[in-house]
Amino acid sequence: MREIRVATAQFENHDNDKLYNLSRICDLTRRAVDRGAEIVSFHEGCVCGYSWVQPLDKRQLLDMAEPVPDGTSVGKLIEIASQFSVVLMAGLIERDDQQKLYNTYVTVSPDGYVTRFRKLHPFINPHISPGEGYNVIDLLGCKVGFLICYDNNLAENVRITTMLGAEIIF
Repeated sequence: MREIRVATAQFENHDNDKLYNLSRICDLTRRAVDRGAEIVSFHEGCVCGYSWVQPLDKRQLLDMAEPVPDGTSVGKLIEIASQFSVVLMAGLIERDDQQKLYNTYVTVSPDGYVTRFRKLHPFINPHISPGEGYNVIDLLGCKVGFLICYDNNLAENVRITTMLGAEIIF
């Protein structure tokens, strides 16, 4: 593994205001890159907001959720990554072709979509499905794995991700 400069950024997102949240992601990415970041990692659900989804019914969630990688927000994240020549990671609510919903963490680069990770243990809303498994990728010369929030509280998730080769866990 090589040395790598990672910035983590968290902000007070606005519930169901993707344009505002993506503008904050852009501003904070600029600041992180100015300080030498090669990867900028944002928080769970930062694109759409998170806790406000708790009382939503399935139709409301589907209306707010987006496909990955072909959704508008992923496209905007790719634009930001390209603008600043950086790898960008951010959370959103995903809908798939079968109308299943996931709490998803996407990774993009200046070249486009890289990967996604779907939270293994979602609990914020009963309509959000658990992810299918673990994800470890090669990224900028490092083995990178992903877990979202509560997934980290279960030691086995961290252990398995490490056993799959992760040197860094986002």
